[in-house]
Amino acid sequence: MPKPQKDNMGKEDFIKVENITKSFGKNKVLNNVSLSIPAHGITGILGLSGCGKTTLLNILVGFWKPDSGNVFYNSIDIKKNKRVMNQLFGFATQAGSVYSKLTVQENMEYFGRLYNMKGSDLKKRIPELLNLIELEDAKNVPVDELSTGMFRRLDIACSMIHKPKVLILDEPTSNMDPVLRKKIMALIKKIDDEGTKIIITSHLMDEVEKICHHLFIIHHGQIIAAGSSEELKDNYTDSREIKLQTVKEKYEKMMPELKKLSPKKVFIRESYVYLYTKEPEAALSSIQDIVKTNSDKIETIEIKRPSIEEVFEALTRK
Repeated sequence: MPKPQKDNMGKEDFIKVENITKSFGKNKVLNNVSLSIPAHGITGILGLSGCGKTTLLNILVGFWKPDSGNVFYNSIDIKKNKRVMNQLFGFATQAGSVYSKLTVQENMEYFGRLYNMKGSDLKKRIPELLNLIELEDAKNVPVDELSTGMFRRLDIACSMIHKPKVLILDEPTSNMDPVLRKKIMALIKKIDDEGTKIIITSHLMDEVEKICHHLFIIHHGQIIAAGSSEELKDNYTDSREIKLQTVKEKYEKMMPELKKLSPKKVFIRESYVYLYTKEPEAALSSIQDIVKTNSDKIETIEIKRPSIEEVFEALTRK
């Protein structure tokens, strides 16, 4: 087997995408996409609906063929080794693939047989996964009686029944409330901790930022930015965000004085004032004086870097 390729930073290119283009009719969904996914850490692919995320995933796992370009897994051409790739990859789609009339355990047995697993191996693997996804007590429950969160956890488990090297999850928290999203993200982190390489897509920037080590932003079928969340923020701006809330929330009177601090930008949103500056410590001292001069008191104040969501919005606007 050829040695894995390495990028300019010396990191192993676990999965390498080279010049992928894909069209459906006259609609070009992916346009000359190239990216290198390292072996370690959770990788997130961010983008709005219809930007090409799901198409890229289907090409990664070999479900769809690109019009041009290649995808390599440790230097193995996926197009030429589809059977091998099926054993190395697990893929949980946004819609889900489990069967509603089968029980939790029956679904896991079914998908295990699809991957040609021996009965003895399944007997060991299924209890492991039931424990991982916390569905031991529901193993005999039909899928159509499961809650949304239980359904999603089972779907992820079925996609990794064969112990894949790479687990690909397409919008794993779509249509979930915040509590369920948090539980699924905790499960994804647990799977990563156990050594499975995870690639996820999402349009929910804040939750992806919390667990992903590497991010790619895709827009109109092209990769427009790549790096860790910190690297993306550094490339976007060297300013810090000051988020201020006062007791009276009479911000309009303060705005002329706040603008005299020469911030990069300052605006009011709901119950807060947001101010961006390269010198947050100096600005903080002046803000305290301004609030006091206006006979008000600070309720809360935070200094932080801009969020990935703000970086994403700025990049896609361009």
